[in-house]
Amino acid sequence: MSVHKTLFKSKFSIIYESILKGEEQDDAVWEELFLIKVNVGAFEDLFSKLSSNELIQLKSSINKLFRKCVDGLKEEHSIKSLNILMTLSCLVRCVWRRDLGEGFRAVDVLVGFDEAEQIMSSLIEQLHKILISNQLQELKYYALLFLKILTSVSDNISQNTMVEYLMLHSLWFSFCKVIVTPSVRSNLGSHSLSILALLLNYRKNEYSNPYSIKVAGCDDELLLNGFGEILLNYINRYNNTALAVRQASNQSYSEYISSWIYWTYPSVEEEKDLKLDLSLLLCLYEIVHLNRSFTTVLTQTMSSSTGDDADGEKQKSEECHSNLISTFLTFSSLIFSNVRDNLAAAQLCFDILLCVSEDNYANAFMHDENQVFPVFIYRTKLRHRKDNKKELTAMSLAYILLDLTSEFLMTNLTKNFPFELYSKCYRVIHRILCYQKKCRVRLNYPWETLWNSIISAVKWSNSLKLDDPEIINNYIQVGRIFNMFVMYGDTFLPNPGSYDELYYELLRQHGVFDALNETGLKYLDKGNTHKEACKELLSNLHNVRAIVNHFSPKIEAWSTANKISTPTPEEVMDIVRSNYDTLTLKLQDGLDHFERYSEVPKEQQFFTNLIRKITKDKRESTTVQIETTAYHKFTTVSNIGQC
Repeated sequence: MSVHKTLFKSKFSIIYESILKGEEQDDAVWEELFLIKVNVGAFEDLFSKLSSNELIQLKSSINKLFRKCVDGLKEEHSIKSLNILMTLSCLVRCVWRRDLGEGFRAVDVLVGFDEAEQIMSSLIEQLHKILISNQLQELKYYALLFLKILTSVSDNISQNTMVEYLMLHSLWFSFCKVIVTPSVRSNLGSHSLSILALLLNYRKNEYSNPYSIKVAGCDDELLLNGFGEILLNYINRYNNTALAVRQASNQSYSEYISSWIYWTYPSVEEEKDLKLDLSLLLCLYEIVHLNRSFTTVLTQTMSSSTGDDADGEKQKSEECHSNLISTFLTFSSLIFSNVRDNLAAAQLCFDILLCVSEDNYANAFMHDENQVFPVFIYRTKLRHRKDNKKELTAMSLAYILLDLTSEFLMTNLTKNFPFELYSKCYRVIHRILCYQKKCRVRLNYPWETLWNSIISAVKWSNSLKLDDPEIINNYIQVGRIFNMFVMYGDTFLPNPGSYDELYYELLRQHGVFDALNETGLKYLDKGNTHKEACKELLSNLHNVRAIVNHFSPKIEAWSTANKISTPTPEEVMDIVRSNYDTLTLKLQDGLDHFERYSEVPKEQQFFTNLIRKITKDKRESTTVQIETTAYHKFTTVSNIGQC
């Protein structure tokens, strides 16, 4: 048996060595070649010995190999198709590994420019047929593997000239077929979405990307639900795995993690697979950003598998029922608790939350008192907290979202923190307040928790004395948020006592706002590029300072009269209630308006860097290898004549 394998491998190497020498091969050799199992190691070893110049000189031989592969796929023979897909995967990867200059040179070496349009069109057509056919799912997997390699060979996908052919000859309907077919979706859906995420970002701001147009205009309920189910499965699995890992490292969380109704302790295999798949998170962002109809999918309850077995098959016996948005809030809390290692994911989470918080349907659902969910929000253990545990009770999703933003602000007070994330957090809060003010929704939320989180974050960032325009913009947003409470709180705060508590917190921590005012005056005096922003900051702080200047003397006078050095909170609020009538505030325009989220121009560089990271990760983690069990299925199918 070992001798047979040696001869088998030797035959493969002999043929490829002959091809790479430029020797002509007759039809019988090509026929035999694609019936031989691809030896990936030998294939890549042969190409590794070639210099870039030698590779270019072998252009005609490589072109012929590529063309023969495409022609072979037309035969629709299972074992041949498998070997051809593996050959193409190895070939594309080996050629693109070489420094051939521009991507056009790699395409010329692989396909040849003269025939590239025709050959690539034919190849994509064959891939489409495989993905929509009733053939073995393993064959569909290797077709998607080839596409994954094709889309990730270059760090900058917009310079990957091979992807241009996927724009000219779209595989959108092929992906749709995979996603809407339940048996295929459970195993291959995530691979399809990973590829789709990259295709959606091909020159997205330069011309009309056909995949973006299809996603934006999609109203097929079955397809949108398929998207949602794939993403829900992934996010649920990540949540369960991450929580299990953290439970193992911190047993103090076990009491309340075990009460999570969706909790399923993952297998050892799942714990090893904790690595975050940014491509799926990016795909969720793209769909939420582009497709307004997807909001209904975010909010509807779906079944979700919680794990994979060793063969990658879904465990149908372990299912939970949840909706995508509530599961995503748990996911976000896990990401936000470790921003240092998940910076790109944290920014994507906030971008998704911005899109969701701008949507009226999503807001209506999140604020609906009849739609309550026991959503777990991971709380980082902090020394100054009296209790790091929090009982899991069913709440509206708006309540949970505010809890999430408050938790983020309180637990990310670090010196080298990317303050643009603070900005996104404040923008999410502001959008929620705008909806509540507009619809007069009185959310029964402990607002002092949010106020203290915002003030703590401002106090910390202002203590760093950073000369960063993003800091000033953050302070402007903070001023806008507190002005929303001061000017319009009567439309959304749960009761009049909430106003008293707000004024008490502003008075208690007035030093933070005094420091902000000094920061604004300092930059204003410098007359630098921050001048206009500082004017807006000072304007936004006017009412807070008016409140402090109005009530502080009255509190001092009361303390002197009653010979009390420090009044209690209740006594301060009594003084506040008695002196509302004489308070004068400044009406500010546009507090309940916001600029809708847009990628261009602020987010462009982030997404460029993100795509580079994803393509690099995919390239390094993608393994080109035929599993023995999978190959056995193909040989069995071929032997019984099922092509």
